[in-house]
Amino acid sequence: MRLHHLILTSLVFCGSVQATEIISQTTLDQTLIQAQSAIEAQDYDQAFKLYKQAAIWGHKGAQYVLGELYIQGKGVAKDPVTGYAWLEVAAESRDRDFIRARKAAAKNLSDAQKHQADELAQKLASSFGLEAAGVSCRKEARIGSNIKGVNCYHVNTTSNGDLIVPDNSPELQPAS
Repeated sequence: MRLHHLILTSLVFCGSVQATEIISQTTLDQTLIQAQSAIEAQDYDQAFKLYKQAAIWGHKGAQYVLGELYIQGKGVAKDPVTGYAWLEVAAESRDRDFIRARKAAAKNLSDAQKHQADELAQKLASSFGLEAAGVSCRKEARIGSNIKGVNCYHVNTTSNGDLIVPDNSPELQPAS
């Protein structure tokens, strides 16, 4: 997994049609740092919990890692269907690593599983995807380089810079 990639990817979220909550950028950043530390310590239960929270807030890198955790069965029961669905939502950003991971995951699904995964991905995207979270992604050159990476940004924030994210209340969360 390219876990360090997600720490470098900061997203700025906006509200969606559903309920929203306000979090600070610092809260999101700390959640991602703690999640990465849990991965490094091989505490996959804690990593899963933290990445799931950030994924529900709409963070594309967290959605990618969450998908990988489901596929590998780390911190959660192995579930290639749910893993693929989260990778599909992460791949909305058009990040090539996320797209590659989604394609690799698809190869391990039967036609019935792929159909089930696509349906779940649509549900997840409607709550935590680009449009639902109000995220805009674009390819940008890295400073001092001609290498392009995908960066995602929140469209709306509060006047003091806090992030408006999809509500993570239990009724909106997918089953683990």
